[in-house]
Amino acid sequence: MLFVLILSLLSLNINSSFAGDAPVNLQGGGAQALNGYMTVAMDSEIVKIILSKDSYTVDATYNFSNTGKTVQLNIGFPKNGSGRLDDRFAHTSDFIKFETWVDDKQVNFTEKPNMAGIEGHYTLPELIRHIKQTGNLEDLMAKDYRWMVKEGVPFPSNKKTALRLRYAAPYQDFGFECKGGLKYIYGTGLYWKGNIRESKFIVDATGLPKEERPKDMRFMDQKDKMNAECSAISDGVIQCVLKDYKPARPDAGVVVFVGDGCVYFEKPQ
Repeated sequence: MLFVLILSLLSLNINSSFAGDAPVNLQGGGAQALNGYMTVAMDSEIVKIILSKDSYTVDATYNFSNTGKTVQLNIGFPKNGSGRLDDRFAHTSDFIKFETWVDDKQVNFTEKPNMAGIEGHYTLPELIRHIKQTGNLEDLMAKDYRWMVKEGVPFPSNKKTALRLRYAAPYQDFGFECKGGLKYIYGTGLYWKGNIRESKFIVDATGLPKEERPKDMRFMDQKDKMNAECSAISDGVIQCVLKDYKPARPDAGVVVFVGDGCVYFEKPQ
């Protein structure tokens, strides 16, 4: 009975937090089709990430072609949040701005749930014992994943379609002495037809003091890391290009750190 009560209270707390607050750490990303038989290919994308003092802006353009019949697809952009359960979402964050366009025409979007859950280093019996004995939640991570959706986007037969995304968000807290940073999810490109001809990622740090500017961007996927052609194209501006590839997994992303003290642990995938 005690355990049932604890879980009930825990569930109530989580649900109210998710419903009333935004995620603690926020990650955005590229376009994904949420329905339909896939005859649409992403030919190319240009993702510009502009860094400022307390936040960053992503301004991305995605170019598509449809080799099949005209289709209308529901397009989703990820809004992935996470945070430690023990702080009860005391430090919440949300998109500062979120805008989308279809062929240069600005369109509205709807925020919809994707999935939510709790993760920790426990099996279920261990978690039960842990909560009963300590009531400690600090090892548990809550995840709240959502979609920013535009329904019924037309992709005419044998024609090109361009989508544009622009959002601003606060930096993600990476812990330790790290000032912060961001992750942009490009793995959504996995679900379009065929390979992506070219993905260009540009980080513009000219709005930051030189000592705080990132020296590189980090690809979480090892293969993409090896294949990316990266260079400094001007003072404070970095560019990485991937060609003729398909992301290996939907959560593949590029990480950018701001300031000193950030530690990046690479995991082969």
